[in-house]
Amino acid sequence: MDTMTAQCIGRFVTARRYFVVFVATLFISATGAATGHATETDPRPDAFSPEVWRRELRLIDMHMHIEGLPERFERAIKIMDASGIGVGVELGSGTVTAEKEGESAFEKVQLVAREICPDRFVNYMILDYGGWSDPNWSARAVEQIEKGHRLGAAGLKEFKRLGLGIRDATGKLIKVDDPKLDALWRRCGELGMPVSIHVGDPQAFWEPLDETNERWDELRDHPGWWFGDPEKYPPRMDLLNALERVMERHPQTTFVCVHFGNNPENVEWVDQQLDKHPNMMIDLAARMPEIGRGEPEPLRALFVKHQDRILFGTDFQVWDRFILGSAGDDERPTDYDGLMFFKKCFRFLETDDRDWPHMTPIQGNWTISSINIPAEVQRKVYFDNARKLLARSYPAPTFRAKRIAADFQPDGKLDEAAWDDATPARIEYGLATCDSRPELSTAVRALWSDDYLYLAYEAPYTELTMGDFNGQKGRIGLWDDDVVELFVDAEPESPNSYQEFEWAPNGETLDVRIDLPRKDFDWQGDVESVATIDREQKIWRVETRVPIASISKQAPKAGNRWRANLFRHDVANHVFLAWNPTLTETTHTPDRFGVLEFVE
Repeated sequence: MDTMTAQCIGRFVTARRYFVVFVATLFISATGAATGHATETDPRPDAFSPEVWRRELRLIDMHMHIEGLPERFERAIKIMDASGIGVGVELGSGTVTAEKEGESAFEKVQLVAREICPDRFVNYMILDYGGWSDPNWSARAVEQIEKGHRLGAAGLKEFKRLGLGIRDATGKLIKVDDPKLDALWRRCGELGMPVSIHVGDPQAFWEPLDETNERWDELRDHPGWWFGDPEKYPPRMDLLNALERVMERHPQTTFVCVHFGNNPENVEWVDQQLDKHPNMMIDLAARMPEIGRGEPEPLRALFVKHQDRILFGTDFQVWDRFILGSAGDDERPTDYDGLMFFKKCFRFLETDDRDWPHMTPIQGNWTISSINIPAEVQRKVYFDNARKLLARSYPAPTFRAKRIAADFQPDGKLDEAAWDDATPARIEYGLATCDSRPELSTAVRALWSDDYLYLAYEAPYTELTMGDFNGQKGRIGLWDDDVVELFVDAEPESPNSYQEFEWAPNGETLDVRIDLPRKDFDWQGDVESVATIDREQKIWRVETRVPIASISKQAPKAGNRWRANLFRHDVANHVFLAWNPTLTETTHTPDRFGVLEFVE
């Protein structure tokens, strides 16, 4: 049995990690202080647990291709849910050039994704090379990029057609570094749109097209992938060198060089390129079988060294059949095969297993060895790096409040059984930068009744910064100390009007009614809360309930969705954290709110 077989396949469901700590704990409420004992949880281990990430669907696959039909997205989501993939990047959703009926191919695919599985995909546009020979083609290409940005394209996907496929009016291949492309690369950088670029292909695709080729099975079914005719195609390294010149000319544009930097056969070369080009990132799509052939230690060292520049991606494709990295003409993978494909990707990154059959057999008859990268590197590769790269266009997150049968009085212990059923949201990202701080991961759970919205915050700390609490509520400037916050809006027709609630570890609270740019500091939300400090485990907690009447004129119903965001200020670590980063210097950015959903 391999290391990961013992894990539950379905949703990789694992028990929540409970840390039973019987310590003298300081309980501080708005009316006084007391001591007691409680069973508490610690969010820090969950922040570094792949099982928890998959259970909470946090992983991001940066390299998917889903045909723009409802049934294709439905099938993709089924496998993603089972595998722990929360968001997929649909690369190449189409051009933004309007068709006869008025909508572009990009808009059509984007609409299907949003209708079938809202908040689960982001879409990349592709470029229309029509009219390449026209003198104003570059200007029109820039207009395409700008239109894609307006339509919500997260980035630009360029396939290997540059240098290998598209030809000009004279029959010459359009080169990767053609100067006519410079304007659009530059505009992508100005708009914050990353470019996922495929240049070249495996080295074997330039070698003899016969049974001696180690990828003969693949090339036999896909003869159009062979580029070994020097009369038709340039040498492979010419393509890679051209891409390097493009990255050098456009340092403000982020280039995600897919398929492990487009050169997985030469890990040392990829390492050197990452050293030379700070604007270069790489994804792993369809190349784990190649990079896993060598000794694991040098590869693990590369992952650790460049941990902020590597993105999880698979080349998972759903058309009339599955394609799991690659496929032969006769292969018909099942849904279970799709799940096992992802499971093998996880096995490669998370275990020390040696010499096992890789996830895409048609790519070659060899075994691979896993690299077991550290957990803090795993989460960057799995989702933190992508979350930051895609921050502008990342789907608004949702956290769910679980309905309870009976109200209860907050006491700060978080020992009500109902809390066990509430899935936490996690405040982990820098407000403006989207930099991850998992060591300060702050878990927030929510419950609801007809009368109250309940929240439980658990915030690890290194040092606390608090004022002297005199029992008075509403100190203006409380946000300059250590606090956790809720911004919530039940009235979608008034996006600039919402309520702000703050809680500090010493029991101080602040309620503010916002109607931007006005802020009513005299308003009181009649919130009840108890804050506790566990000085041994270095975690402070808040258990609170907010009257529904202070937020909404009507009690919520299951299925209702309110706009909300969650924040935390940690003074000692000089960081203001957000559940959904605002990408500004202020928390008061309502168009960056996520969703609070009420569920049974």
